[in-house]
Amino acid sequence: MTLIGFDGGQCKRIRSYLDSYLNNELLVETTHEVIKHLESCKDCARVLEERTRIKDQLKRAVLGDSAPLELQARILHDIRRGSRPGFLFGALNKSWVLAAAAAVLFGAIALGIVFKSTGRPTNVAPRPLSLTAEIASGDQTGQILKVGFDDHVFCSIDHDMADKQFTSEQMSASLGPQYEGLVAVVKQKMPQDYVVVVGHRCHYLQREFVHLILRRGNEVVSLILTKKNGEVFPPGGAASFLQASGAPVYESAWHDLQVAGMETPDYLVFVISNESRKGNEYIADTLMPAVNDFLKNAAA
Repeated sequence: MTLIGFDGGQCKRIRSYLDSYLNNELLVETTHEVIKHLESCKDCARVLEERTRIKDQLKRAVLGDSAPLELQARILHDIRRGSRPGFLFGALNKSWVLAAAAAVLFGAIALGIVFKSTGRPTNVAPRPLSLTAEIASGDQTGQILKVGFDDHVFCSIDHDMADKQFTSEQMSASLGPQYEGLVAVVKQKMPQDYVVVVGHRCHYLQREFVHLILRRGNEVVSLILTKKNGEVFPPGGAASFLQASGAPVYESAWHDLQVAGMETPDYLVFVISNESRKGNEYIADTLMPAVNDFLKNAAA
């Protein structure tokens, strides 16, 4: 792990918030402070990227190695009591211990529980969004499109990211080597009067998003990518239009925001804007084939 020096107490304070920032546990004001600092501090942005990578590796360890249920239950019991389960580590398979501890950690996050220093769990309710999508019962397509809509509202609107202006260096630092090339792809395909103002990775409800924000005057467009978590658009569902590659694109609208979504084998891709329906369809039809090709090349 690379050690990065930092200046003064501000970086130290911000870094103490990063784990809570990744888990969406901070107050709105503190989240604003973290985002503002990350925009101007490359070192802290790299630390966030490293912590995100470690969290992803830990999650993969959980999925790839199964610990005995008895061990998982014992660790969870000890955490709830506030005790340390370290006495178990020397006698058991290390990968089992890692998998069990990680399973407990991610299970707690998924349930909205954070273990404080007292060892007692505290329920953390997600902050309400300023705009909500009303989904009819059984509307599976709407539920999937809501994933992109919610991140657009959380990030672009509620945290004012649409009013930001990132430099190319800031976008590269936040997106990381896996996704930084997406900015050039979007710039090439979008109409020249749209400007990519933000490119970063953000988190909402313990889910990571790759988020590009484009602006033209008062018009704002979000291109959002997130890895699938078991979601699949229903077969035979109503595809509102077809993109150039022939893949179905689904759409809906809430609060004058147009939402278009498609899926690849591994990702959900969304285009959300305050454009007209036809305008958003045109942007989605322009961007999504190129994004699909980008993801294929990245996976190759």
